[in-house]
Amino acid sequence: MSKAESVPRLKRGVVGTLEAVGQEIAAMAPACDTVAFITSAAAFAFVLTPLAFLIAMLTMYLEVNTLYHLSRRHASAGGYYGYISTAFNPIPAAVSGFLYVLYQVASTAAIPVYVAGVVLPGVLKYFFGITLPGWVWIPFILTFIIVPILLAMVGIRPQMKYIRYAALGEVAFLGITALIIILKIPHNTLQVFNPFAWPQFASLFAPNGGAIGSLGLGMIFGITSFIGYGGSAPLGEEAKSSKSITKALIFGVLIVGIVLVEEAYVSVVGWPGGLTPAGMESFVNNPIPGIVVYSTYLTLAGGFILALFAFNSAFSDSVAMQSNAGRVYFAMARDGLLPKSFSEVHPKYVTPIKSLAFIAITASIFSIVGGFTIAYFAGVSPSQMLTLPATSPQVYGALSDAFDFLTTIALVGLVVTHLMLNTAVITLYRKLKERHYGFNLLLHPLQHYVLPAIATGIFIYVLYASIWPPVYPVTQAVIFTFVYIGIMLAYTLNVWKKRPDILKKAGTRVNIVEEELQEAARKNNDSKK
Repeated sequence: MSKAESVPRLKRGVVGTLEAVGQEIAAMAPACDTVAFITSAAAFAFVLTPLAFLIAMLTMYLEVNTLYHLSRRHASAGGYYGYISTAFNPIPAAVSGFLYVLYQVASTAAIPVYVAGVVLPGVLKYFFGITLPGWVWIPFILTFIIVPILLAMVGIRPQMKYIRYAALGEVAFLGITALIIILKIPHNTLQVFNPFAWPQFASLFAPNGGAIGSLGLGMIFGITSFIGYGGSAPLGEEAKSSKSITKALIFGVLIVGIVLVEEAYVSVVGWPGGLTPAGMESFVNNPIPGIVVYSTYLTLAGGFILALFAFNSAFSDSVAMQSNAGRVYFAMARDGLLPKSFSEVHPKYVTPIKSLAFIAITASIFSIVGGFTIAYFAGVSPSQMLTLPATSPQVYGALSDAFDFLTTIALVGLVVTHLMLNTAVITLYRKLKERHYGFNLLLHPLQHYVLPAIATGIFIYVLYASIWPPVYPVTQAVIFTFVYIGIMLAYTLNVWKKRPDILKKAGTRVNIVEEELQEAARKNNDSKK
C-alpha cells in the first residue's frame, strides 16, 4: 500500500471547477456582507465605506497571486495549513492551522449573531410590523449553525449542489440590482472614493484617528467580508483536479469583489438620508440600511428579496465555513496534531464527521457566549437581552458590538495567516531557485516577491488601525486573538519538544499536486513502453 493510501482520505473527484467557485462565493457570502459588513464598516468609515471595500478587494486580489502560486504546489484537505507547511518548517504551519480554524469559527459565529439578532427582527418589523422578543436571537443563531453543519456532514456532493445554485444566483441578483440602482440614483458621485473630500465629517472621523484611521477601521469589515476567500482550498482532496482549486481562487474573489464594491456604493450613495453627517449617522443607527435602500429604489419587493438572499447567504456561508474548518481539523488530526478521533471519516458519507461536529459546537458557544458577554460590558444585562424587544436599541446595539468583536477576531486571524502565506510564497520560490527566461524574468520577482510584499504592507496597516487608537470592542478582540496565538504557539512547541516525528510531516502527508504529477509521469512512461 502506498504512503498516499495509508492515511485517512476524503472522497476524490466529486468537486469540479464550478462547484469550487460556488464554494468560494458561498464562503464569502456577498448578500450577507451587504446587510451586515457594509453596515458595520459604515459605523467607522461613513462616506468612505465604498473606498474601504475597493481597497479591500484590491488587497484580496493581490492574495489571488499568493494562493495561485501556492495552490500550484500543494492541494489537500489542509488548505492553507498545507500551503505553509510546503514552504516552511511545520511550526508556523501548525499555528496557521489553529488560526484558520479560529477565524473560520469566529466568522461562522459572527454572521448568525448579526443576521439572526439584528437583520431578521429589523426585517419583520420593517415589512410586517412584527416585533419579536429579545430572546429569539438564540434559537435563530443555533438554526443558522446546526442545520448547515448537518448538510455538511451528509457529504460533499449534496453540499456542492446546493451551494452552486445558491451562490451563483446570489451574485447574479446583487450585481444586476446594484447596477439598476446606480442608474436610478440622482446624485451619483466618485467623491466617496476620495478620503480628502469630506471636511464636514472631521468630527465623526476624529475619534478614529481622522479620515485615514476611519478608513482603516472600515477596512476591517471590508477585508473580513472576504474571509471565506480560499474556501475552496480545503476541498483539494475532493476536487476532480487540483487545477479546479486554482481556477476557483482566481475567479471567486474577482466576482465577489466587484459585487461588494457595487453594493457598498449603492448603500451609501443611495441612502435616503443623504451624504451628510446627520444622514450617515441615521444610516449607522438603522439596523437594515441596505434593505431600506433596495426598498427605496426597487420597491418593497426588491428590499424583501434582498433580505431573503441575505438569510440564504448566511445559511450557505455557514455550510461552507464549517465544512472548510472541519476539513482543516481533519488534516491536522491526521498528522497527529489533534486527537485522532478528529480524523475519523464517516463510512457512508466519507466526511470528517467528528471534526465538523466539534466546529458546530464551538461556533455555537462563540456566538451565544460572545453575545451575552459583549452585551454585559456594553451595559446590557442578560435579562435585558432576553426580555427587551429584539429591535430595541439596547439589544441590537449589543449584538452589533458582538458582531464587531467576533469579526475582528476573524480579521486578526485572517491577517496573521495571510502574512504567513505571503511570506511562504517568497520563501518557497527562493528555495526552488528556478531559472527564468524572457518575460518570466520580469514576472518572477513581481509575482513571487513584489505583490506579496505589497499585500503584506496593507494587512499590517489594517492590523495597526485595529489596535490604535483603541476602539471598543475592536481592540479587545485583537488582544483576545493574540492571547490565543500565544497559547497555540506554546502548544505547538510542546508537541515539537515531545513528539518531533509528528510535526516533521505536518501538512505534507497528502499532496494531490504531487500525486497528479507522479500519475502523469507513470502514464507517460507506460506510453513509451
